[in-house]
Amino acid sequence: MGRHSALSVFLLLVAFAKSDAQAATANGDATTVLQRMARQSAEYRKTLPNFTCDENVVSIARHKRKLQLRIEFRATIRVLRQPDGQLTENFSITNYMGKPAPEAGQLVIPAYVQGGLARGVPSFFVAEKQSCYRYSINGNRIDYAVQGGGPTCDEIPGTHGFALLDAAGDMLHGETHRPPIEARKHNFTSFTSVDYAPVVLNGKTYRLPSHLYAEIAEGDWLRTFDAHYDSCKLFHATVTIDPESSKPIEDSK
Repeated sequence: MGRHSALSVFLLLVAFAKSDAQAATANGDATTVLQRMARQSAEYRKTLPNFTCDENVVSIARHKRKLQLRIEFRATIRVLRQPDGQLTENFSITNYMGKPAPEAGQLVIPAYVQGGLARGVPSFFVAEKQSCYRYSINGNRIDYAVQGGGPTCDEIPGTHGFALLDAAGDMLHGETHRPPIEARKHNFTSFTSVDYAPVVLNGKTYRLPSHLYAEIAEGDWLRTFDAHYDSCKLFHATVTIDPESSKPIEDSK
């Protein structure tokens, strides 16, 4: 796959409490807002069920601003909870450049961003990570920036961004900027922009990414990943036995 080999980077998602979030933000009470977000983040990670979403992607590679490669594909994303409680994410490409994806072989993709639906919450809102960041709140906007290192601080120095909340205190939009050289070393995006939308799973509403745009800067190269997510639903797996091979086959419903 050469210089166009697929890259895996990690994106994060978040859910917020609706109760009193707007009032706390309006008052500029950062401590109250962050404590509430941390509690809701913990609950979110514990209750998110197995689910799938469809993903429509345009991935582009440019060299010195000149287009080198443009790929379109559609994939199915599965987020599954493991016995230890952790969430894992995998994807399978179903359509590539307007045709059904082959069952075997490699597909050229300039950039692929993986992990956003499974990770649970942005690291800058998780309780044990909040000491790693500096925050400021202005209306419905929360700005954050890495402020130091420590045993739980694994974000790149120089990282900064912001989150926008709606009137109910739910996530609308988030952006993250990282120093390109350092981001490349850690296999992260240099820039990520995410729009969020409510999705009901098992009777509970979660905020999941509806649109993701990410950039990966590498010297004179810029790889971009632009994805829209839809058709999210619960994932139920059933296991049957193939009479010929005696191997279990997993089906989703």
